[in-house]
Amino acid sequence: MIDALYISSTGLRSQQEQIDVISNNVANMQTPGFKRGRVNFAEIAAAPMPGETMGTMVGTHGGGARVMSTSQEFVAGALQPTRGPLDIAIDGNGFFELEDLNGNRFYTRSGRFHMDDQGYLAATNGMRLTGSPQVPQGASEVLISANGELSALLDGGEERSVLGSIELVLFATTDGLESIGDNLFRAGTRNGGPLASVAGEGGAGRLQQGYLEAANVDMIDEMTGLVLAQRAYQLNARVLQASDQVLETINNLRR
Repeated sequence: MIDALYISSTGLRSQQEQIDVISNNVANMQTPGFKRGRVNFAEIAAAPMPGETMGTMVGTHGGGARVMSTSQEFVAGALQPTRGPLDIAIDGNGFFELEDLNGNRFYTRSGRFHMDDQGYLAATNGMRLTGSPQVPQGASEVLISANGELSALLDGGEERSVLGSIELVLFATTDGLESIGDNLFRAGTRNGGPLASVAGEGGAGRLQQGYLEAANVDMIDEMTGLVLAQRAYQLNARVLQASDQVLETINNLRR
């Protein structure tokens, strides 16, 4: 019965985190470039009985479940037109690289940008897009090609001028990317380091100006997962309650 208490408590904690992740997915359904979270569970090994070792345990049961990790699914979302001249979607692989005031670099799939006071592309959180070409004051009709070339009509000019290019960043694997909130990711030791790439080349996706990538969250899948998690939570709570009743009965028998 003591084992049942511990097993049910691990189940309650695991399912609570599952519900939290699903709730966060649903809350960000309208967030451009958002990647749904997924909880990865692992079984807790049972402790050996006196006189047994892990190699000689026979007919044993597990010790419950725990959350091994929480990861993101980087499946691309649908591209939605916005007609915003500085809205950019990645049609394929790759990330935008952002830099904060301290020089720290982060990665995102959200391409909602604006022009900061110095003429550089910046995200809604104020971080500047690394390698962003500077757009002079008075420039108009900014165009971004599929391969990232940025051009504009300069003040008083009639011919379009190429100001630079927007680069994407690729990783050998996305498994080690750490979510830090605000739709941003930080590179980990397993990613192999960021690799700057030209859009449309070397496996990098092409850019689509006037589009944003929608979140890859499916409401039906999330609601199904939520129902399953709630039922699993209730079942673990019943096991906890039943174990408590049995222990109470045993305790009363000794009186």
